[in-house]
Parts: sequence; C-alpha cells; structure tokens
Amino acid sequence: MTLIDPQMTADGLTIPEETNQEQWQEMHRSILLCKRAAGKWLSQSRRWATDKWGVDYVAETEVQLELGLGIEAKESKPSPNSQDKSRGIVTIEGIAQSYKLWARKVEDEIDGWDTSRIKRALELIEPIARHAETLRARLRQGGGQD
Repeated sequence: MTLIDPQMTADGLTIPEETNQEQWQEMHRSILLCKRAAGKWLSQSRRWATDKWGVDYVAETEVQLELGLGIEAKESKPSPNSQDKSRGIVTIEGIAQSYKLWARKVEDEIDGWDTSRIKRALELIEPIARHAETLRARLRQGGGQD
C-alpha cells in the first residue's frame, strides 16, 4: 500500500484528493489510535510532573498551555442522573443509547410483530414515555429549579 501524506495541524486535517479507501482507512485508524492513547499520555505526563514539581505547578501550567493553544474548558452539563453509586451502571445517556440501538435493530421487524410482542414492548416503553411527559409538563410550568 502506498502511504498518503495528509497535512495535520492543530486547526485541522487536509487529506489529498487522490487518497483511496484503503489509505483513508489506515490514516483514520492512526487518528483513532492517537485519540485513544492521548488520554493515557496526558495522565502519565501529569503524574510524572506532579511527582516531580507538585500538583499546583501542573495545574497552573496546564491551564496556561491550554489557553495558549486555544483549548477552551468544557462547559459542564447538569446531569439528570441519580447521585447514588449506581451512576456508573445506569444513566439516562446509557438508556438512550441502548434504546437507539434496539430501535435500529428492530425497525424492519416491527411490522411483523404479533400482538403479544407489541404489548410486551409497550409495557417496557410506556414508563419512559410517562417520565418524558412529566418532564415536558414541568418545562411548560416554568421548568425546574435553576
């Protein structure tokens, strides 16, 4: 396979027009590998510098470096999940993702379902629909506590 020479900068990626599927796949695999590894590299670098110069130095330096690179702090989003220890096991995001996967898998089959299968699916989906309606009603009444 002939390697391609994409132009990679902090601002983006330029892929040569003549890149074929196999070349793109290999390049994209490398990018995904870097994405996966970057978190580990950052953790190891922070730990090394913290052991050598302390947590205050690392925190201050990292903020300065991120600002210099134009990396903005991620805005934290409020979580609709319970604050108990089950957060790592069941979250609304996980439920939504599982539902989307299930819906995609059965979308071509639903027309052929018998009555008992339809009733069972409704039994499982209706509590979620009731929660959604309760939340919509709260929004119509002025929302929750801000």
